[in-house]
Amino acid sequence: MIGPAIGGLIIGLVLATLVFVYRNRRRGEARAGPDPRVAQLSQMAGGLAHELRNPLSTLMVNLQLLAENLRELEDDQQDVGRRSLLKVEAIRHEAERLKHLLDEFLKLAGAVRLDARRVDLNQTVEHLAEFFSPQADAAGVRLHAVWAPEPLECMLDERMIEQALLNVLINAQEAMPDGGEIMIRTRRGQRGTADVEVSDTGPGVPPEAVDRVFQPFYSTKGAGTGLGLSTTQRIITEHGGGIDLHSEPGRGTCFTIHLPLAGGDAPQR
Repeated sequence: MIGPAIGGLIIGLVLATLVFVYRNRRRGEARAGPDPRVAQLSQMAGGLAHELRNPLSTLMVNLQLLAENLRELEDDQQDVGRRSLLKVEAIRHEAERLKHLLDEFLKLAGAVRLDARRVDLNQTVEHLAEFFSPQADAAGVRLHAVWAPEPLECMLDERMIEQALLNVLINAQEAMPDGGEIMIRTRRGQRGTADVEVSDTGPGVPPEAVDRVFQPFYSTKGAGTGLGLSTTQRIITEHGGGIDLHSEPGRGTCFTIHLPLAGGDAPQR
């Protein structure tokens, strides 16, 4: 079993490496294409994360079995069992959190391989809205949708685009813990793009945080990993598109995703 101090050190190394890789990848590509040293670091960090997931999974299974044993203690051992069970559950919660963090890390740090085909973006977004609607209803959030009147055909990896959009929808929902409204709108853009707008009626993003929302591990939510929007941005970028954010404190937030239409010009970012 990995001790807390060693586990924390390794997790810290993975996170620091990802931040370094992310920043230097963008700088290197802006100058003269991908830097092989950055690619190597990304591969190493991804390998380390894979190695960490195995002992974490074993740890979680054993903690689950231990928790079941503690619940079956005799009456005269219940007090010790109860206190021990609280500790076990706390450790299990942290193990699950770390596993989730590593899963998100691997999505962001790993290579993106698109399985793109020609699809109508309207239909892709409509299917996702139907899937997300029950979750929104349960959170007291009303989901509205307006589709472009004509097909918006793009070359997309539908699974990855749905994940990117789902991250934005979850972010909007979590910004409104007391309920609110989300509007999804598709339209033909002005620069050879198919656009998807996701707007909410939440509190908005503070001006000082607008430039940080796509940074890995930045989150204003205590339980968030801070990787959802970073992953979304990467998926959209890999499709040759871009994503914009407009927010006013007290008046909500709007994310606009631009994807190139099939046969159209690439969007200007």
